[in-house]
Amino acid sequence: MANTSSPYRWVILGIGILAYGTSQFSRQNYAGVQKFIAADLGLDRGALGLLGSAFFYSYALFQMPSGVASDRFGSRTVIGLGILLTAATMAGFAMGETTGSLVFWRITSGVAAAAVYVPLTGGIARWFAAEERGLSQGTAGGVGGALGEGAAYALLPILSVYFASGWRQGMHMIAGAITLIGLLCLAMFRSAPPGEVATTRKPFEWRMLRDLQLWCYAFLWSGFVIGIRITQIWIAVYAADVYISGRGMPLSQAVVAGGLLALTAYSLVGRAAGCPLAGRFSDLCVRRGISRTAVLIGWLVLGMVLLQVLSLGVTAIWALAVIAALLGTSVNLFSLVPAAISDTFGPQRTASLSSFANTMAQLSGATALAVSGYVGISLNAQPGNALAEYRGIWLSGVVGMAVMAVLAIAAYTALRYGWVTRPAPAAATSSI
Repeated sequence: MANTSSPYRWVILGIGILAYGTSQFSRQNYAGVQKFIAADLGLDRGALGLLGSAFFYSYALFQMPSGVASDRFGSRTVIGLGILLTAATMAGFAMGETTGSLVFWRITSGVAAAAVYVPLTGGIARWFAAEERGLSQGTAGGVGGALGEGAAYALLPILSVYFASGWRQGMHMIAGAITLIGLLCLAMFRSAPPGEVATTRKPFEWRMLRDLQLWCYAFLWSGFVIGIRITQIWIAVYAADVYISGRGMPLSQAVVAGGLLALTAYSLVGRAAGCPLAGRFSDLCVRRGISRTAVLIGWLVLGMVLLQVLSLGVTAIWALAVIAALLGTSVNLFSLVPAAISDTFGPQRTASLSSFANTMAQLSGATALAVSGYVGISLNAQPGNALAEYRGIWLSGVVGMAVMAVLAIAAYTALRYGWVTRPAPAAATSSI
């Protein structure tokens, strides 16, 4: 694509970072203040896990419609409307008075957020050349994700404790900021460079499901998302419990301290800095003939090892910060899977094929999150010890990631050694 060197691609990436930040916040809008919500409504860890899974099941089911609509009609409108709907669902969640009402708003928030990330992958793929695919997708996913996580882990708790009358008013403030980002996206985002192809009439065909390469990408994405669902929801509250049990901090201070640790180590160092660097590294590997898929498998295995270490009961703050930073990079490199999809199938189908892979990934991640709290309780051999519950939570992530890693490695090996032949690629019918 001749215009992928346009300087405006960096504006597109900047807007994309903000857009993905809104989607990321909606995924875990209660993560940093879940102790306040639990105290307000009397929720246990199982109920908190249910709030997470309610979002991700609806988010998963609406991946395909959003991705196909984006490649068929253009990214800008789909993303902009999705962000505005996200703001509305955040305001609704802040007014919830029962567990049922919170679950309802989490479900609708999942529908809204589904219209943001996979359409964004297609838009970015059309603006950036092949040699910048890893960097651009890794930056959007890493920095945008860190912004959303920062809002959930630290900004919302700080607003709730110091600048608002509680978590509800704090969430209303962030919903207002999300509205402004939605309007900015509608005004400035472009689905493709001027004069270049922005849509395709057939973004997805069912016969593509015969391609084992697509399934390999879906398995990889699923493994990363399982790791993300476990770490995103539980890392900040785990840190808060470490501060409470190890340093005797009061609840409010521990929630803020745990959120700041998660923000600094996991989100800023690991995700915002680590993911763009890992994306650039993957671009360099591709230039040297190293498969992007092989690089992704390596990062997925590292994430499994780190969760296994956490299951041993890490209580030293410095060690927890180091592990959180490494996890922030390793489990969030799902953002490189769209780059691999663009390498294989082309930018015109990146959003729709990413939506298929992400549908499978979100269903896997939602299931892992739904059971993680209950597994933590069931494997707790020390009743009354809050930290002991997390052993089962971290191990449930290891098991889920391992299953997906084995499937991805099997598919990669079969394709690499020619045991399975890929079908002829389907031609995309394009329109301007």
